[in-house]
Amino acid sequence: MIDYIYTNDPTKQAVIETTKLIKEHLIRGEQVLWLLSGGSGITIAVEVSKRLKLLDLSRLSVSLTDERFGIINHDNENWKQLLDAGFILPKANLYRPLIGKDIVPTTVAFGDWLFTQLENSDFKIGIFGIGIDGHTAGIKPRSSAVSSPNLTASFIGSDFARITITFPVIKQLDMAIIQVSGKNKLPIIHSLFTNSQSLDNQPAQIFKELPHATLYTDNKENL
Repeated sequence: MIDYIYTNDPTKQAVIETTKLIKEHLIRGEQVLWLLSGGSGITIAVEVSKRLKLLDLSRLSVSLTDERFGIINHDNENWKQLLDAGFILPKANLYRPLIGKDIVPTTVAFGDWLFTQLENSDFKIGIFGIGIDGHTAGIKPRSSAVSSPNLTASFIGSDFARITITFPVIKQLDMAIIQVSGKNKLPIIHSLFTNSQSLDNQPAQIFKELPHATLYTDNKENL
């Protein structure tokens, strides 16, 4: 089920909710896994990191939902863009998906890291966007990532070579925070909430299978 939250500032509300949840679980002494997205999700990640900096972050593990493959520090690397935007979490366990190897061993290593974190974390949260084509994370419609049984998948897309988490990871999350802004996203939001489509055609449908998912948007619509 997805909770629909209309707000004039979806990024701000996503920041507030994400910060609150991570703080609550860290203060309880729990292990927390936090998966970040690129694009507009970078702003959320940076703002949350500023609000967490005074906490003991040694029990917080952080990585991405997806990455654009290439050499470390290439211009389109999501992790580089995070760092350039001011993302800092002292003492947290940070995993940069690009490791200077070919795409297959890089994908396997990312999956191995995720397996350990999913096994050891008490609370797992992810930040997501939704593309106008219905993709989320790096799971493009009709790509090999849709059907992958592994925790991570890689493929050559029309824009980038991508490494991404898969549905088996998303299904293990305790909370998905989804931020979707702009009038150009209204058709995909309407489709997500009013139609039942295959995951192959619209990967974002996966959020309907989670126990807790909240979509923050500046699109007001009677759904």
